[in-house]
Parts: sequence; structure tokens; C-alpha cells
Amino acid sequence: MKPIAVRTRLTLVYTGVLAVLLAGLGFAAYRVLSAQLESAANSDLKELTDGLHGYLRLADGAPTFVYDRSDPAQVAFIESATRFYQLYDLGTGELVVQSPAMSPLAVGFTADEVKEYGAREGVRDIVTDQGRLRFSSTVVRLGPDRAYLLQVGVLLKSMDRALREFLGLLLWGIPIGLIVAAAASRWMAGRSLAPMRKLSDAARSIGVHALDRRMPVRGAGDEPDQVAAAFNETLARLEASVDEMRQFSAALAHELRTPLAALRGEIETLLLHPRSPDEYQRGLVSQLEDIDKLSRMVSQLLTLARAESGEIQLARDPVDLSSLAQSIVSQLETLAEAKGLTLTCDAPAPVRVTGDEGWIERLVLNLLDNAIKFTASGGRLTLSVFEKDGAAHVVMRDTGIGVAAADLPRIFERFYRADSARSPQTEGTGLGLTLAKWIADRHGATITASSEPGAGTAITVVFRLTR
Repeated sequence: MKPIAVRTRLTLVYTGVLAVLLAGLGFAAYRVLSAQLESAANSDLKELTDGLHGYLRLADGAPTFVYDRSDPAQVAFIESATRFYQLYDLGTGELVVQSPAMSPLAVGFTADEVKEYGAREGVRDIVTDQGRLRFSSTVVRLGPDRAYLLQVGVLLKSMDRALREFLGLLLWGIPIGLIVAAAASRWMAGRSLAPMRKLSDAARSIGVHALDRRMPVRGAGDEPDQVAAAFNETLARLEASVDEMRQFSAALAHELRTPLAALRGEIETLLLHPRSPDEYQRGLVSQLEDIDKLSRMVSQLLTLARAESGEIQLARDPVDLSSLAQSIVSQLETLAEAKGLTLTCDAPAPVRVTGDEGWIERLVLNLLDNAIKFTASGGRLTLSVFEKDGAAHVVMRDTGIGVAAADLPRIFERFYRADSARSPQTEGTGLGLTLAKWIADRHGATITASSEPGAGTAITVVFRLTR
């Protein structure tokens, strides 16, 4: 089933809500108007009934209306009030008098009905050929033993006609209003969504080879502009990621090419002329070292891939950084001495954090291994652990070749090496500091570097303390 377009959905929702509101308002207005007209009719009927009651007297033993015929107001009132009226004798239930206009309506009652109306005074409606007739029944006593039932009525044709006309206006006006509102809302929805369609067209035109393009921002600050700005931010991150992947691919190709070329050259040299067993053995040992370097690189790449994909889950255990640092220094002390380096550990007091001890150990090992590689014979390496400003600090200082200020922000990138570090004698995969930064980030720690070319480098990792 084809989905309904947003423009159509907005139009339907707006029109539906408006229809409910108009129907509710129309119903309420009809009820209010009906109640007001009913109240006015009842008030007029009560005024007529009370007025006639005041003029009704016994004359020569018969009930009659006594009023000043010279008073135009009284004459007009009597003529109006007696248009629809009739008078019954409550004792016998007989009709005493009936207005001429009442006779064609055939509104008559039996003696029992007359007594019932007399016992239950009030207002009632009956349907006649001329429309609804509302009449009031009132008991009038003109003597100690003379009681009559006075019934005064008014036709409700004008009121019913007004209600019908108002209802017709609602039944015609509301649909017409809804049609106009639906057309207007559809136009407005289309106008409002036009920027979104432009954004959609622009997004379709952006491919992997055109990630430098951006969505148009009109500067209105509305929702389409916010979507465009958010999409542009996503594009910028995507462009940076793709650039990083391209750089990574180029760097990986470069890093693999060197050991593979060396390996190929050694094999070709061995095969070029017959060699003695010792020469073959030395060649194979050299090849094995190249293969070992490639294996370490692939292993670290796999570790980074698993880490960045979220496959690695870290433990959350108490770790004493001081004890860990002393243990690592003991492991690498022999390696440092073999290179003519002085390696010391400055961790006098326990410093406890929460994390994965194995991964934190790998972080410190990578920092120390990196310092050993880039420090010449006779240099000094110091691994320090201490508390400062409510945090745990691990600092790896060396007196090595140092890093230029322009290169410092990039030393944690994959395969990145500063110009001062590019030497055939310097072994390494270019991934150690990248992995160290990932470990620090996963532990909520910060890792920073400071350096001075020719004077050495200090890498600092700051952890949250465990209290």
C-alpha cells in the first residue's frame, strides 16, 4: 500500500480537527439559540397568561374579560392574548369559551383531561396543522365555588423557522468552510514543505564523491533550516570519516609495502645465487622478523577494528595504578637497559581507579614501548603515578627526539609519524598510541601529549579516582 504523503496527512488532520471543532461549536450554538428562543417563548406565554388572569371576571354568572376599552394598550393586549385561548369549567369539564383562531386547530380535551390539566398546571406543546402550539394551563378561581381552567397558547412557527434556518446555515456553511479550509491547508502545507522537497532533491544529488557539497540553508531559522544544518553537520562528519578511511587505506598500503618490499628483496637475493647454509639461515631469520612485524600490525589492526565496532567489553574492577606501573617497569627494565636507557618508576603511594586492569596495562605498555623506540641510547625514561586535583595521573616522560608542535595533535592517529620519527632504524606499526587513546576514552580518561623537539616528550593520562 502506497504511504500517504505528508502534505495529504497534514491536510486531513487539520481538516478533521477543524470539522470536529466546527461541529461542536455549531451544535453548541444551536443549543444556545434554541434555549434562548424557548426561554423567550415561555416568558411571552407567562406574560400573556398572567395578564389574562388579571382581566378575567364573573359578569352575570359567566366569566368574561373586563378591561378599559378606551385604553389602546389594554385593547391591544387583550386582542393578542386571546388569539389562542380557551376556558374550561373545572367542575363539569365543559368548554366555556374558545377563541376563533383556536377552533380550527381542533385542540379539545375530555373532562378527565381537563381535570388532569387542572391538577398539573404548566406548559405543554401539541402539534397542529399550523405548527407547534405551546399553551399554558392555569386554574382561575372567580368565586368560592367557581373554578375554571384557563389555557393560553402561542404558535411556535417563527421560532421553529428560525431554528431550521440556523440549522440549514450550519449544514451548508460548515461543509463549505471545511472545503475552503482544506484547500487553504493543502496550499499552506505544500508551501511549508517546499523547502523540505528542495532539501530532499539536494540530498539525492550528494554522493560519496561529492561529500563536500552542503544542503542549502535559507537563514530563516525554521525547521527546514534546522534539518539542513543537522544534515550538514552529519555530512561534515561523514566527509571526515571517509577522508580518514582514505588516509587510512593509503597509510596501510604504505606501511605494508615497506616490509613486503624488504621481504621480497631478501627472498630474491637469496634465490639469485647459491648460498651457504649460514647465509640462508640469516636470510630466513630476517624474513621471519619482517613477517613478525606484519603479524603485529595485523593483530593491532584487528584489535582496533574490534574495539571501534564495540565488540570489546571492559571490566569495571579496582585497579592500583602504582602497583601496575611498578610491575610494567620491572618487565621492560631489561629491554631498556639493552638499548642503553635508564628506566625508573615514580609511584610511591597507591593510586586506585576503576577499570579493566588488562587494558590499562596495555595502555601503559604502549606508552612505554613508544618511549623506548624514540629515545636514543643514554636517554632517561620515567613513568610516574600520582594524585593531583582529585584525579589519578599517569605520566610517561622521555628524553627522546621529541615531536614538533604542528605534529602533536595527530600523534594519536593511525599510522601517523612525525617527520622526526621517520627512520629506517625505528620499528613500529604506528598503531600503539591510537590504541592507547581508545583505551583511555573507554575508561573516561583523557590522554594528552606535550613535547619539545630534541628535548623529549611527556604523555599524560588522567583517570577518575576511586573513592
